[in-house]
Formats: sequence, C-alpha cells, structure tokens
Amino acid sequence: MTDPHTGPREGYLLLADISGYTEFLTGTELEHAHAIIRELTRLIRERLTPPMRFVKLEGDAVFCYAEAQALQNGERFVELIEACYFGFANRLLDMARGTTCRCDACAAIPSLGLKFVTHYGSFMTEDDDGREDLAGPDVILVHRLLKNTISEAGGPSAYAFFTEACLGRMPSSFELPQHRETYDSFGETCGGVHDLNAVLQQMREGRREYVGPADADLDLSYQMPFPAAVLWQYFVDTDKRLRWQLVQTAVENQPNDRGRMGVGAASHCAHGAAGDALREYLDWRPFSYVTNRFTPLPGAVLMPRSIETSEFIPLEDGGTEIHWRIKLEDRDEEAVRQFETTANLLRGMTAAMKGGLSKVLDEDGFVPGHSDDATDAMEP
Repeated sequence: MTDPHTGPREGYLLLADISGYTEFLTGTELEHAHAIIRELTRLIRERLTPPMRFVKLEGDAVFCYAEAQALQNGERFVELIEACYFGFANRLLDMARGTTCRCDACAAIPSLGLKFVTHYGSFMTEDDDGREDLAGPDVILVHRLLKNTISEAGGPSAYAFFTEACLGRMPSSFELPQHRETYDSFGETCGGVHDLNAVLQQMREGRREYVGPADADLDLSYQMPFPAAVLWQYFVDTDKRLRWQLVQTAVENQPNDRGRMGVGAASHCAHGAAGDALREYLDWRPFSYVTNRFTPLPGAVLMPRSIETSEFIPLEDGGTEIHWRIKLEDRDEEAVRQFETTANLLRGMTAAMKGGLSKVLDEDGFVPGHSDDATDAMEP
C-alpha cells in the first residue's frame, strides 16, 4: 500500500479568491484595508476548515484541499462553498453597516466580492519549511483557473466554478451552465458555473422553519468533539446515517426541483417492523440546522405527524452540541399518548446513538480536535 504521507493523494482542490482586492488595497488607506482583508480571509478559512484543510494564504486567495474520504458526497462540497459565501456576504454587509469610520477603505467594503475555483484530482503533499504544501499538475491547473473569462463572458460576478472532474462527484441531477477555458499545457478545461448571488438570495429569502427549545415537545441533546461541518454529513448523507442511526433500516431520497437535497426534497425512511415514514424538508441550513415534517405512512407505529429540527451548535472548544427537537402537529389524545411512549424510548436511545456516531467517526479516521486538526487523521 502507498504511504499516504509520501505518495499521491486524491481529492478536492479549492481556491477562494476575494475579487476587487487589488483596487481595494491600492486605492484606500493601507492599515484599515489590510485589517478588513485579514478579517475576511480568516472568516473564509474558518468556514471551509474542516472538513477541508488549509494550505496557505496566497495574497487575496485562500487555498484549501480535502481528500476524497473527507467529502465522499460531492453535494456536501457544494454546500460548504455556499455556506462560506453566505457567511462572507453577510459579514461584508455587517461591516459596511456597522462602521462609523469615513476612510476610503471602510467606504469601499461593498466593492469586495468572492469567487471559488475548484478541481478534483491528484496531488502530492510536501514539507515547505515546516508547513504542508501541495504539488502536481492538478494543483497548477486549479491556480490557472483563477484567470478565467467567466464574468467577462456574461457570467455571474460571484460564482463557484467546478471542473468536470468535480462535477463527476456530484449527483447527476445537479446541473450547471457550462463554461470552457483553454490553458497552455492543459488544453481545454470544461466545467460548470454556480451562481452564488442567486444562492445568497434564496438563502436570505427562504422561510425559516425551526423548532426551538420553547416549542419542542421533546428535546434530546448531546455533545460531540467534532465541528458541525463534519457532523452534518453523518446526518444528511444516507449511507453515513444508516451506519449509526438506530431503528432506521433504509432511506430513499427524492431530490427537489433543483436536483438537490434541501427545501422541497423528501426522504422515504424505513424502520423495520415499526413501519415507514416520509420526511419532507422544510428548512435546510447547512452546518446550522435542518427541519423536516415527519409523517408516518399507513401501518406505521411510529410517532405521530410532527416537525423535527436537528440543530448543530458550535462550542468554544471546537466541538458541537447536537439537539434533536420534536414538535407534534397531531395533538389529539391518542397522538399525545402514542408520543409519550415513543419519547421515553428515544430518551433511552440517546446514549446509544451518540456511541454509534462516535464509533463510525472513529472508523472513518476522524479524531477530536479544533479547526484543521479535526482532519489530521483522514487517510486513504
């Protein structure tokens, strides 16, 4: 077997590039401009790592990678980028609204933007004066992709470009407008362009469906020493969830009209002798919470129709507090009595669910840690 620390690896390569950076620095007060860029690049790094690993800051671009095992479902990679852009755009808005400084740098905050270029390929890791760096043709290609004609050709100003190699890791239903670039030594590189401004608008305008502590008929919680972006995958990816979720025996997903799991999507869940149920997703906020309507199908002896929210609350030590809250929609006497029995069973299963999730994370090579350290043990 190839030593994973010296041999070639395979995974996602990503550059998050702050657009308008050069004009911003050269046309404004350097001290304030530098502080603003430093805060934004720190935010980008925090939003991407983990499950990605930070390599280095290249001027206005954050360079990261993730081995295939860290993001086995490509849709989670898309969500990671979308959530990062959402956080970046909101931080820009907060900075612009919150500043009382009248300098040119603070006034120019709204002129900044963010774009992502991504590729899936092979690379070598090497030591660069005590820091990890990457090398290989695919690493060169993803850097070349920063110089592209997407916006000049009428594309969006805020986007994520996924090469065909990346798109091959996505669900077949995930379709994007095509774009091509040609580079010396690489020839034509094809891929898809994801409009992040459209995503931002959908996320800001999306209706909030959330079961809070005061609304819940049942609130089960436990803490895990892993960041939310890692744990999220083990709740929304079918194959991962079935490895630790008690009782549930099968899941069949039905994507929404955009070909994605999210608002408008549904899951048909089988629970063995307990029967089947339909989960319809009402709110989908990656790495923060997901809310669904739970409807037992005919013949099921599960809990009554209800609204469920699974929430992931970051802790200061880099871990996450997980809450599973349930609010009954059917509240007649029989439904309440049935739920009391189910609630007692679920309370008794909480420790077993936490233990099962911990076991699966250990099997997959994750070790407790903070930020980039949480993926230190990811190996082929």
